[in-house]
This record gives sequence, structure tokens and C-alpha cells, in this order.
Amino acid sequence: MGYENTAGLGVLNHYGPVTTNQKWGGRIDDEVVKVASWTFNYNDLPDADAYKLGVSIPAYSKIISARLEILTGFTSTSTTTDLDIGLQTSAGVEVDNDGLITAAQATQTVIATRGNFVTGTGALVGASIGANAGELVVTPTAADLLTGKARVIVEYITEGV
Repeated sequence: MGYENTAGLGVLNHYGPVTTNQKWGGRIDDEVVKVASWTFNYNDLPDADAYKLGVSIPAYSKIISARLEILTGFTSTSTTTDLDIGLQTSAGVEVDNDGLITAAQATQTVIATRGNFVTGTGALVGASIGANAGELVVTPTAADLLTGKARVIVEYITEGV
């Protein structure tokens, strides 16, 4: 099928269906950007291989953003426990254990205060997660957490979108 240009008016008429594959842009639906969210307590941190039921970010997805919201302040016996937040396969194999939010961002000082909001800058943010699907893993730098509750929100797009 083709286009016809009406002389002098700058108007195109088209005859039949035209496939453009968004060559000239297009409206993006909310379904393109996907959002995954996990809410967890200090004594039940996300662990990719624990239950095989976790939300999985598909292979080759691109991470747009990762955020940590503190719902209840975290405390620990050492008062120096930070959190690493990243992805592992469902078998517990590392994709990048601090690829979303690093311990330098989720320090004990930051995670101790309810309402704090951390925007992650780990190696996976703004990049592809690679050939393996990833499940969230939250690892404290010391195993001495006493209290705390948080939510992690990850925005991503899947391959080919």
C-alpha cells in the first residue's frame, strides 16, 4: 500500500495498512515499562533460591531504576550493618549481588530512619541484566539485624521493547 501527497497542502493520504515498526516514533503504553516491588522484614530478607516463588526479572531486561524505601527503621547489634541489593538466578547464582543498590548507598545510618528513600546506582541500573533472569536478593553486611522493614521498587523494560 502507499501514500499519496496532495500537492501544495502537505497532507498525506494513505491507502491500506502501513507497517512502520515505530520508525517515526509512537505512543508508548504503560505496559512497556514494567515495575516489580518487594516488601520485606529484617528477618525474612529476599533470597533468590529460598522458595523458587519470587518475582523474576526476565533475561536481557534493562533496569531503568531501583529504589529502596524504608518503612520501619533497621537496627542491628553492631550498628554498622549495611544492605547490598541485587539479583541472583532462581538457583542462587549471582547476577550481581549489589547491582541495584550498594552497601555504600544503603548504609546503617540511611536504613535506620523510617521514610528514607534511596535511589540505586549499582552496576545494573541503566544496563542489561544479561543472559539470566534475576530475582531480588538483599544481603546485610553483617548478620545481626534486629528490626526493620523496607520495600524495593525496580523499573525495567524487557528485551526488544
